[in-house]
Amino acid sequence: MSRRPYIGLWLLLAVALAAVTWVAFFEDIHIGSYTVKKAPIAETIFETHDEASDTPVKTAEGDTVAPAQVKAELDTLPQVIFIFGDSMTFNLALRLAQYGKQNGHEVHAVNWDSSNTKIWADHDTLAYYINRFHPTQIFISLGSNELYLKKPDMRRPQVKRILDEIGDIPYVWIGPPNWKEDAGINDMIESMCRPGSFFRSAGMEFKRKKDGIHPTREASALWVDSIMRWLPKSTHPFRAETPADSIRKSNPDIILLKALNK
Repeated sequence: MSRRPYIGLWLLLAVALAAVTWVAFFEDIHIGSYTVKKAPIAETIFETHDEASDTPVKTAEGDTVAPAQVKAELDTLPQVIFIFGDSMTFNLALRLAQYGKQNGHEVHAVNWDSSNTKIWADHDTLAYYINRFHPTQIFISLGSNELYLKKPDMRRPQVKRILDEIGDIPYVWIGPPNWKEDAGINDMIESMCRPGSFFRSAGMEFKRKKDGIHPTREASALWVDSIMRWLPKSTHPFRAETPADSIRKSNPDIILLKALNK
């Protein structure tokens, strides 16, 4: 049987496919009073990730915005930074003060030994210092003294109370530098924080003091450096250039509170 009739059929199909493809990549064709509409093939093939995922996002205020609008812009203004929390706070504040001196920020710190979310939530200490310093950025260093909790969800009300006290002030909750596995305290705190406001320290490597718990001063400085490198991903990034080597002592304002009697 001759194959020549099939050759003609294949040529006809090839011409038809070429015509459809041509229509897909060019504008609509007008022939007299008739219009040949552009096919959606090109859009389907070359659809970009941004176009495909251009789904509206709701902000905390309930407004609907495009995903590109959600990312916060860098705040270049001088900040009033307030860091508070447990005994991890002191060394963190030392490095934060160097960032403050480099970038023109004011830094205040309250180090409350052996404190936890319950202690801060049950006292008016946080409200007092917020009213005293009027911070524009807050860092929270709490959770280390609650790694042992087998049911960390029991502290949800206290975490909520702390965050309610902070209100609309931008904050970063610095997760504890785990020296052992926790039962979910990190996950619980992160779930309570605004998106982009929790820095997970668990999993990082730290040189620690003899107690095997507290990072050394040098390790704490590197810890803060890691937080500052992450800061552009947060909900309210601000200027945080790495301090020059010449900035060593910055005389930070650190208030030390004694541990409560147990």
